[in-house]
Amino acid sequence: GTWQFMSAALLRSPGRMHELKDDIESFLHILGWIALSYLPSSMGEDERTHTLWLMYDRSGQNAAGWQEGGSYKAFQLVWGAYPGEGLKLTEHRPMLELIRDLASPFRARYGKPPTEEHQKRFEFLMPQYRLSVEQLSSPEWFLRTFEEALESPGW
Repeated sequence: GTWQFMSAALLRSPGRMHELKDDIESFLHILGWIALSYLPSSMGEDERTHTLWLMYDRSGQNAAGWQEGGSYKAFQLVWGAYPGEGLKLTEHRPMLELIRDLASPFRARYGKPPTEEHQKRFEFLMPQYRLSVEQLSSPEWFLRTFEEALESPGW
């Protein structure tokens, strides 16, 4: 795949077999890149350029000599700020809402999995965690999210 749009999981583990959730994430990165690159926002040119580099181009060499990347993508997905906390669109706001809706289940993928103790202590949060894991293996969820977004006002 194209480096900029590959999932953070694949960029962090070169040679890993890809799954449906990697394809869903790749599509998310295409939308995020378009929003950052082309949609009018409150972000200044320097901040936009730096965010694009951090999110989609930054890489390094691992101990085996392979190029690795994706750490900033994973961080933004866990943080809930994808495709950048500074991004506030001045037009096409439903697009950013769609991107953030598609990004939200990835917190479960890139966040630290809950220990048994945490599962017991924070039992009230576990249904959302399980739902997020389930959504990432469901093309139906992905398509339904798009359909709902396109039916909302502002498109």
